[in-house]
Amino acid sequence: MSNKKIFSRRTFLSSMAVAGAGTAFSAVKLPKINILGKTEVSGYRNIIEEDTDPILLKRFIPRPKNVKLNDDREVIFDDKLSVEIELRNADNGVKKKTSDLFKQYFNIIPTVSVIQKLDVPAGEAYKIKASGTFVTLSASNFIGIRYACNTLRQLAEVHSKTGDFAYYSIPETEIEDSPAMAFRGLHLCWFPETEAVQIEQYIRWASYYKFNHIIIEFWATFPFSSHPEFNWQEYSATPADIRRLVKLGKELGVTLIPQLNIFGHASGSRGGSGKHAPLDFYPEFESLFEPNGWVWCLSNPATRKLLTDIVLETLEAFDYPPFYHIGGDEADGAAECRLCRHADYKALLIDHLTYFRKLLAEKNCRMMMWHDMLIQANDPRWKGYVANGTPRMNDVLEALPKDIIICDWQYGAPKENETWPTMPYFKNKGFQVLACPWHNIDNIKSLGEFVGKNSLDGLLCTTWHSPSYNQMLRIMMYGALAAWSTPPYASLDGTMSMRHLRQIGWDIPIKKYQNTGIHEWQVRPDVYP
Repeated sequence: MSNKKIFSRRTFLSSMAVAGAGTAFSAVKLPKINILGKTEVSGYRNIIEEDTDPILLKRFIPRPKNVKLNDDREVIFDDKLSVEIELRNADNGVKKKTSDLFKQYFNIIPTVSVIQKLDVPAGEAYKIKASGTFVTLSASNFIGIRYACNTLRQLAEVHSKTGDFAYYSIPETEIEDSPAMAFRGLHLCWFPETEAVQIEQYIRWASYYKFNHIIIEFWATFPFSSHPEFNWQEYSATPADIRRLVKLGKELGVTLIPQLNIFGHASGSRGGSGKHAPLDFYPEFESLFEPNGWVWCLSNPATRKLLTDIVLETLEAFDYPPFYHIGGDEADGAAECRLCRHADYKALLIDHLTYFRKLLAEKNCRMMMWHDMLIQANDPRWKGYVANGTPRMNDVLEALPKDIIICDWQYGAPKENETWPTMPYFKNKGFQVLACPWHNIDNIKSLGEFVGKNSLDGLLCTTWHSPSYNQMLRIMMYGALAAWSTPPYASLDGTMSMRHLRQIGWDIPIKKYQNTGIHEWQVRPDVYP
């Protein structure tokens, strides 16, 4: 460990024992960050299907709110095309950015004009009107214009009589579209087996499907310069990879959010793998962990010093985003070492969490965390739902600042008249709450609808090891649908999503067989030896 320093555990533990709810950090005022604002939802989706061929409608993921297509008339994307941008907010770069998108998506450079106009869709909403040789795109800012261009790309098809590229076209089109919620998130894991190009694919895919936040959880794969013993040296991301991806996210309208686990999941590895970074190679760091190695030892002041270093290092690498995820789930084995067993563990945990909340707040950053250790596993209210808190952590929630964002993960299929009770519980306590599904389609759709009906603050779609199990397609399709669209949800076409993934591959561009499609192999060697 770099920058070693001698700490007094006696002094540290004495101060923690009296911390409780009256922590010294409670006086810190978090700068106002209103990224998790509300979005205007103008009612249920109303697709004019009597005038629109469902063969065309299925091209859209997520399905726009209002669509009218006249397939008897064609709009050809060629050098005669004129694109008019109606924009509320002045943007000197929008003309070039729109021209570049049309070149990238449709291989043309149209005539682009920009007019500033007040009567345009608000927020991230947009309108499209295409007829003859004219396309009009209306939005408040370039984010909405990009979404409109993504929608056009999904609709367009290519034409040629020779086999070579000739032109793209769309039917005569009118579309009005807006998001169902303001925070539309995707949680990705960067494992040692993950290539940087895979993360880039998912960032581009998420942007294409109108997600606007991506959490990247590093599984001992962040290239720590402060503490290199804590990442897998031969399988880590590079600083250049991270800089490039953060820059790409900004260009695509997606905020990248780092995640390091500062409570459970301390091994930096999946539990069933038996691997541990750093203890497999550096046993001298054993005192930083509980005996099972899965949870950080909160009684050791050296733990806080190390975690502070690596949290700040990742925050800087991500160019100081407005959010930071500290994990906090599945802390099995907490309070089992001698020091923690004999400490006021509730006070330790409160001080640990509020310390990092303050550290991040000083950087204008809000802390996010998983919900499960904050509610009691033996509480009958949560029977059938995810709750992992122990008696020694009881009422920790009551002492936490309300600006912490709770990420409530519930992966089961919805019951009849499902109420998802843990989420309103946190909301009623004054926290902002993100509903977090995984790969069950009914679960994703139920949570998407629940967010809207119960004024929650957004959807965060988790992926975990799904890229290795051919589950990413359903997560991306139905996650995008639930986060952007309003019920009743449309049916989706997986082959169209694969078409979208190919388009993303052209943008990168993908050059290796293993990086095409939704899985690196057609016949997986671990399943079909």
